[in-house]
Amino acid sequence: MSKKSKKRQKEIDWTADANFLKTRSIIYIEHSLECPIFATKAEEFLKFLQSQIPERQFALIRNGYGKQQPREGTFEIEFSQNARTSRHCLWSGMDKGPPRRDKFPNFDNLMPSIQKILKKFYPDPSTMNADDERDDE
Repeated sequence: MSKKSKKRQKEIDWTADANFLKTRSIIYIEHSLECPIFATKAEEFLKFLQSQIPERQFALIRNGYGKQQPREGTFEIEFSQNARTSRHCLWSGMDKGPPRRDKFPNFDNLMPSIQKILKKFYPDPSTMNADDERDDE
């Protein structure tokens, strides 16, 4: 074969009990495929977070595991505390640029938002007891 086959990211259900960890944050990045720098910046962001917050694990999901057709020229980052919590938009480079470098954030500038998301309290539904449910009746 003369063309390289594109390696697709293996899809993992991080919400499933077998894969779920409260200490694993999920990074969702939609990035354009028009230039390799978009994919490189996604990987760089993962490495940046791993170096800044070594006590946490991170999973990077790019373009919905390849199922999502990215919009042309986009680089957007969403972040969730873990796989069972809501997504928060950290960055959208959609309306930025040219030059292309303006589409990518300064990763240090995203840290206050990330720290705020990590400190947010989410009640654990598995710890709610039957009495809590009966109160609604």
